Amino acid sequence: MMLDDSSSVSDDAFRASLADLYEHGPCGYLFARPDGTILRVNQTLLDWIDFGRSDLVGQRRFQDLLTVAGKVFYENQFFPLLRLQGSVKEVAFDIIRRDREPLPVLLNAVLHTDEEGRPTLIAHAIFDASDRRAFEQELIRSRRSAEQLAAVVRLSSDAILSISAAGIIETWNDGAASMFGFVEQDIVGTNLRDILTPSDRHGAWPDLMEELRAGRPVHTEMVGRSANGESIDVSAGFTPHRDLLGAVGTVSVIMQNIAERRKVERLQQEFLAVTTHELRSPVTGIKGNAQLMKRRGTYSERFADAIIGQAQRLERLIDDLLLASQIQADRLTLALEVIDLVGAARAAVDYLGVDESAVRVEVPEETLLVYADQHRLSQLLTNLLTNAIKYSPKRADVTLRVTRQGDEAHVSVADRGIGIPPEALPHLFDRFYRVAGTARHVQGLGLGLYISRRIAEAHGGRIDVASEPGLGSSFTVRLPLHHASAE
Repeated sequence: MMLDDSSSVSDDAFRASLADLYEHGPCGYLFARPDGTILRVNQTLLDWIDFGRSDLVGQRRFQDLLTVAGKVFYENQFFPLLRLQGSVKEVAFDIIRRDREPLPVLLNAVLHTDEEGRPTLIAHAIFDASDRRAFEQELIRSRRSAEQLAAVVRLSSDAILSISAAGIIETWNDGAASMFGFVEQDIVGTNLRDILTPSDRHGAWPDLMEELRAGRPVHTEMVGRSANGESIDVSAGFTPHRDLLGAVGTVSVIMQNIAERRKVERLQQEFLAVTTHELRSPVTGIKGNAQLMKRRGTYSERFADAIIGQAQRLERLIDDLLLASQIQADRLTLALEVIDLVGAARAAVDYLGVDESAVRVEVPEETLLVYADQHRLSQLLTNLLTNAIKYSPKRADVTLRVTRQGDEAHVSVADRGIGIPPEALPHLFDRFYRVAGTARHVQGLGLGLYISRRIAEAHGGRIDVASEPGLGSSFTVRLPLHHASAE
């Protein structure tokens, strides 16, 4: 009898434990009729969605707790599959809580049928998938970021590659292929030092690799070798990456072609050297003549004229520098008016104060009107005449010719000077460019032709040049006539 009583007490405790496990287990339980009407739900699910038992049991269908998309999927996909298989495992849904916020869940369901196979009950086991959903979304974001980064690396104009700790190339992007001319299948597996040399000192690769193996990034300038054997100045950044054991396994390398930067640096150095020389020369003349007058204690018209001339030269140099900076910044402004081009050409010759034997002027009888800025047009013509005189032998004649060609007025300045080498013609109108071999004995900053071309273009015209070494050069300015512009 005691055994019976003890057994009875144990069964009751067992049932109570099962009931508690059902109500407060780690997952939600929900039983529903085949049409979805809720028959029973445990406390765990009620706590998750903040509903009371009386709000759900007999009052709602399970699919009514789902989002609109989830409800459609449940009725059209999930339940038919459940009828077919008898059970469905781990299907993702969102259950709508009382506050209308979605709760990500994984749904397991088992279909119970009667003896004739008709559905009688659906048992649902529901698992909170908030953490899993967040993890999946993070994985998707990470994958998307990785794909975007891979696309950036692949399409970057910079050379981006990875090497092993021994310097063997493992990956090679399109930018590297474009920069060096080696395709990926030909270069991967070779040593990076075969095409790249540190530019600072001989035999620096061991030092560089030692720094990387120590886990320290390195940024340096190097000289690369392209597929056709040409040298390439590059700026290279090396970033080491450690493996799980802490050893450097791979190294990321990003390289940029710095040829243009080097070109700009050389141009800046040349500009500073030329500018310093050109500005110092008139300053020295002014200072020297002033000191002579002071030492003698008397006024000298010759020294005063020299001072004025050097000051005017210095003023022209400064004006050219300022004008070139305005042009480069696209801030060149014009005060346009109708101007007689024939008169402007004669005035430019008179301004230079040269005699008729030095510059021969050939102009038509008719008046050629252009719509122009008088000061800038005079500057353009003066620059061309000054250049022709500077680069011509003494007493060599310069011809200024004004003609009409259709709806254009042409002003050509021709000389019989030293001429221009063919290789210099494409760069003749570049800023600070001076033809090799002339910079030592001809003054200037290399801005005259640059400024002249931009002035002509600002007036809707252009400058052409024809030259033959030893025979001279001819510069022709083409400007639209005023009546053609008006029409």
